[in-house]
Amino acid sequence: MLKTLMALAVLTTPVSAATPQPALQWSSCPVADAPELQCADLPVALSPKSDRKITLKVARLPATGAKKGSVLVNFGGPQGYQIASLGSRTKIFDRIRTSMDVVTWDPRGYPGLSGAALQCDWGFVRTPAFPADQAGFDRLAAANKARGDKCRTTDPELFDHMDAASDARDADAVREALGEDKMNFLGLSYGGTIAQSYARLFPQRVRTMYVDGTGNHSPRDWGRELGSIARDNERLMGRFLAWAPAGTEKRWRALIAKADREPIPAPKAEARYDGTQLRSLAFLKLRPGPTRWGDLVAAITAAEAGDASAFALSSRQPYPGLPGGGVKECLDFPRPATQRDVARTVKRLRAIAPNLGAAFPLAWHLPLTCAGWPTRATNPPAPMPRTLPPLLGAGTWQDYASTRRVVEQIPGSRMIEHDGPGHNLFGAMANPCVIDHVSRYVTERRLPPRGTTCP
Repeated sequence: MLKTLMALAVLTTPVSAATPQPALQWSSCPVADAPELQCADLPVALSPKSDRKITLKVARLPATGAKKGSVLVNFGGPQGYQIASLGSRTKIFDRIRTSMDVVTWDPRGYPGLSGAALQCDWGFVRTPAFPADQAGFDRLAAANKARGDKCRTTDPELFDHMDAASDARDADAVREALGEDKMNFLGLSYGGTIAQSYARLFPQRVRTMYVDGTGNHSPRDWGRELGSIARDNERLMGRFLAWAPAGTEKRWRALIAKADREPIPAPKAEARYDGTQLRSLAFLKLRPGPTRWGDLVAAITAAEAGDASAFALSSRQPYPGLPGGGVKECLDFPRPATQRDVARTVKRLRAIAPNLGAAFPLAWHLPLTCAGWPTRATNPPAPMPRTLPPLLGAGTWQDYASTRRVVEQIPGSRMIEHDGPGHNLFGAMANPCVIDHVSRYVTERRLPPRGTTCP
């Protein structure tokens, strides 16, 4: 009898609930031209194994009708100032706001409204040349470590937890503070990497997830994914070559081969470009679309005559590179251990894509600027669980294929294709057709038909 009573007591005693996040105290937000934007402070754990808290600044656009939920958005970067981005793009959320709050946060460690920003150089980092031997690779790795250590010393614990998985945990802390059981997540550009990390960590919390112009951070084989990106880039180059005068491809290959033997001067930019740098700069000139492709034809013609100045994007930053210092990216992506690893990858990608080769950030900039980084890659690419609800994705010439490789992992997912140039259809481009489909998906969980296109 006693055992029976004890068993009944176990069955009927309430399970203790997890300690809830403090309610967010909303007030006006210090963002120009967005008076409806509200802000709040949210303490979050620095890491799952740390008792230390850092404070995030969270912002919302309140629902204009009866609130039925919330949607989190990250506009990409992957740097800070997400709140300012939301304040400058309020109109794209008009339909979503009829029934949902739109919420974002300024990410940990970066400049913005959140506290505890790392004291780092967030400026432009030039992409190094591929090292010719192991000694060159070792010098490059040592320089990267010194650059990373200079940033890391300002707050080593925070520096080591700047990956997209840490952002995903922060996003889930925001969800909990909002009182939402499930979350809608819009991951635009690099925000799609954070969204994929969230899907891996909290699949049971996903109601809808939209990714736009993002890279595939969820492949089973990273080397194979690099090959797929090279093919994507080569297809875009193929569009240009089909548009350009006959014989341009032959001229282009001769030009980059010549530059690989001896860099071509660009006197107006005070630079000299090897073949890899020309490939990268040419790809950047392709991205605006056919209205600017004549500039690339002219640049090729001038470089053949010995002056590659027209390839420079600006006189201030004539060489390829990226802003942001790589603090997050170096924790999110694999890096080479030896010069032989680099050379093997470059050779393989050039065979796959002879016109553009390995001259893209995930195969060139990140491996060469992250080699020797003082903190290991803590959030490397990995597949998402197939139990997620169907996702929605969208992309342009530049990024449709990589975004499709993300969403097609989840049964029932859909893609929207824009047959044109550009990047970030929902956010930066504010494409009305895409906004309509995304708004319907988030508010009603209605996916567009297969094969949907947006002009």
